[in-house]
Amino acid sequence: MRTNKLVLKYIELSNLKGNLLDKIKDLSTAELNHKFSESEWCITQVIDHLVESETGINKYINFRLKNINEQPSVGLTNYIKSKVLNKKLKSEEKFKVPSGLSQPEAGADFEQLKEKWDDSRMFLIKTVETFPKDKMNKAVFMHPRAGLLNMNHTMSFFINHLKHHIPQVDSLLLRLENQK
Repeated sequence: MRTNKLVLKYIELSNLKGNLLDKIKDLSTAELNHKFSESEWCITQVIDHLVESETGINKYINFRLKNINEQPSVGLTNYIKSKVLNKKLKSEEKFKVPSGLSQPEAGADFEQLKEKWDDSRMFLIKTVETFPKDKMNKAVFMHPRAGLLNMNHTMSFFINHLKHHIPQVDSLLLRLENQK
């Protein structure tokens, strides 16, 4: 029972992923894993963070779907908090990785990154395609900053979270190019 809104957001998310992967597809494994300092992530760590956060949230959504009727509905306050979160993600503000997420891994090559992300997205599209249309207002995810989010809010978060990390990858790509 997919909703058009969710499918459109999934398509946007897929396009963003494709564009990001196109930018890095010709990099060597060494370039993908090059760290400019110990405090900075390499490109594989950025991608791993995106994949792990999407996968973890999707697992949580599917857990909540098992008893979706008992989940609270989101209201105006949740909507406003979601909008604030997405506005912050569009800024250059840096965020700490939530404590529930592990530090992203480095060491992968392009094909490993792509395969892991493709697998995660196959799981997500199944969630999008089968999400009950009459439960769109139910909370499916508890964001550490924004609180309860419904499925539309969560998909918007996925989009803006990915958009937030694209400039980070672009900066790393520029620095790698300047090293040549």
